[in-house]
Amino acid sequence: MNVSDIMISPVVVTQKNKTVKHVRELLDRKKINAIPVLTMEGEIEGIVTVSDIAAESNNDNLVENIMTTKTHVVSINSGLQDAAKMMEKHHVHHLVAMDNGQVVGILSSMDFVKLYANN
Repeated sequence: MNVSDIMISPVVVTQKNKTVKHVRELLDRKKINAIPVLTMEGEIEGIVTVSDIAAESNNDNLVENIMTTKTHVVSINSGLQDAAKMMEKHHVHHLVAMDNGQVVGILSSMDFVKLYANN
C-alpha cells in the first residue's frame, strides 16, 4: 500500500496571515488535527496542528507566529512503511503528501490506526 491509499485528500490548507481563531474554527469544523500552511502560489511554508492551536491563548495571533516551519513531506507513491519510519524518525504525527510538487493530501498517525483497526 502507498500513502495515496490512506491519506486524507483533498487537503484543507491555510495561509500564514490567518488568525489562530480562524484556524481553530477550521480544525473544529472539518474535524482534523493539522493544516498545511501554503503561500499564495501553493508552496508549503509550514504546518499548524491542533497542539499548536491549543498552546496559543491569543485568538488574534497569526498562524505565522505559531506554525512549525520544518514540515515533513512524503510522495503519494511512497510506501506506508517508509512513511511510518519517517514519522517515527522525526517524532511527528503528520506528513504532507505531495504529487508533482503540489500539496495533495495529508497523512496522520491516526490514518495508520484507522487502517489497522478496520482490518
